[in-house]
Amino acid sequence: MRPAPLLAVAAFAGAAAVASISGRLGDHHERRRSHAELTRHTPAIGRSGYVGSDACAPCHPAAHASWAATYHRTMTQRAGPDSVLAPFDGRDLDGPGGPHRPLRRGDEFWAELPDPEHKLARAAEGLPLGHVPKVMRRIVMTTGSHHMQVYWVESPRDRRLHAFPSAWLTDEQKWVPVESTLLRPPQGDVVYTWNRACVPCHAVAGQPRIDDARVDTRVAELGIACESCHGPGRAHVEARRSPLARYAMHLSPGPDPSIVQPARLDHRRSAELCGQCHGVARFPDEATWLARGDAYRPGEPLAPHRQLVRHPVREAQPWLDAVLDEDPEYLAGRMWSDGHVRVTGREYTGLLETPCFQRGELSCLSCHQLHGSDPDDQLRAAATGDGACTSCHVLPDIQAHTRHPAGSVSCYDCHMPRTSYGLLGAVRSHVIDSPDLAVTLATGRPDACSLCHVDRPLAWTAGHLRGWYGHPEPELAGHQRTVAAAVLWAISGDAGQRALAADALGRGDIVGPDWRAPILAHLLADPYDAVRQIAARGLRRLPSAAGLEVDGLAPAEVRETTAAELLIRWRAAPRPGPDPARLVDPAGDHDLATLQALAAHRDERPIDLKE
Repeated sequence: MRPAPLLAVAAFAGAAAVASISGRLGDHHERRRSHAELTRHTPAIGRSGYVGSDACAPCHPAAHASWAATYHRTMTQRAGPDSVLAPFDGRDLDGPGGPHRPLRRGDEFWAELPDPEHKLARAAEGLPLGHVPKVMRRIVMTTGSHHMQVYWVESPRDRRLHAFPSAWLTDEQKWVPVESTLLRPPQGDVVYTWNRACVPCHAVAGQPRIDDARVDTRVAELGIACESCHGPGRAHVEARRSPLARYAMHLSPGPDPSIVQPARLDHRRSAELCGQCHGVARFPDEATWLARGDAYRPGEPLAPHRQLVRHPVREAQPWLDAVLDEDPEYLAGRMWSDGHVRVTGREYTGLLETPCFQRGELSCLSCHQLHGSDPDDQLRAAATGDGACTSCHVLPDIQAHTRHPAGSVSCYDCHMPRTSYGLLGAVRSHVIDSPDLAVTLATGRPDACSLCHVDRPLAWTAGHLRGWYGHPEPELAGHQRTVAAAVLWAISGDAGQRALAADALGRGDIVGPDWRAPILAHLLADPYDAVRQIAARGLRRLPSAAGLEVDGLAPAEVRETTAAELLIRWRAAPRPGPDPARLVDPAGDHDLATLQALAAHRDERPIDLKE
């Protein structure tokens, strides 16, 4: 009778094994169900002629790996533990549309938020918003990973995607309302949808497939992948399946006709590869675009597929009149009045206005490469210094040309200043030109000298440009002669100028006693969320803010208290000598009277930059 316990042990072990297998099968089933739901609510993957980047990896492992390390690859991804950067920890967030919460359930990411479908339905019917019910929706897709990440929630109806109301700032590691990442007057409760505005540039060969009844968006691949630049790859893959065919192609002296090699295109065609996304452009037939997507393929001329917008002062475009009749601020939201691009992500349009492109052979590939470069800016190794310029512009004595100490400035600082705005910061202009104060005064576009020498007035710049390069000295008046130009723009400029000036004031090296804290503290009361965040970022770099929480999106009373504390700290520390350019009065105190006089003339025209 002794075997009974052994039978019991065996039975227990067998039951445990069955339970373990059942548990694994259950987990596998749950993962499959979860993935199927994710797939059903995101754009359908696959288009005729396209094979996806995974098909490139076996033959081009190094190129595939270097592309995979870029932010182009992670521009758009399905949501999962490997792609979501923000903490979905159930915390309460707030924004113009009301409270919302990010949550995580195992490997799934969810959101509790006011129902975006309800909001859109009420707006479509012309009805007041009223009470908006809370819903639980799954986060199914992400956009961005470099500076910020935006999250998209599923629709119960089809493949349309709506933005989660808060975005994650990767550098600052904080949640902020999506609305607060944009430089424009407060818009209130806005629902953003991915399928119309984002699909052209955040995926390969996107088709919105939007009609009155249904959204069934399809893409060749999420993110910016191999076929964005090399064209559809199916013919290439099929032609190279045989090792013998691959070897024959390797020995062939000519280019492979089955795939596009950007470096072998002329400078205009290669630049257009970037221009399909990085340009100010419209689709000639929006209805066709919404139904079937874009017919452009790499290597083709871009103009038949895009209305490439140039400012009327640069080129007459009769079709643009209808656009401006519908949206009079279309150009103002994208360009300065001389045609220089004012927003980031539109670098190709800047290149179009550059003499080096128009009369030479400069292209995007002259400075950038997608394989083997630094993922941050994807600059070629030869373009990280002055090499990209001096390869054509031979200067025996650069110091004699710049009039600056060797190594203190680059060609970029003077000829590509940070006069474009985007992603809560200033970025370099891609129109290559030279500082000209007459243009600055006519357009309001800050000059390179003032964005670098942030404590110098325009009169100082005018004198040096006259003495060094023979520029005629423009007529300046009042504070233009005495107050630093960056300070003038930060206090009196329009919202775009204030953002650029705040970025410049917060960016420079801190040498000697701090004079910038009172100026940036003033901007904590700016009416634009974006300007306040840029000012707060600059303040956090200054000694006066050490250990102090500086939040540009805090309630007004909190920001007011922070600004007052910053001024107290500034007065207690060693201060710079009297200097009207820096708003330091003869007693060595902050010149509040001049600041208030400048603030009274602030340019209050609404600015809505379409980055």
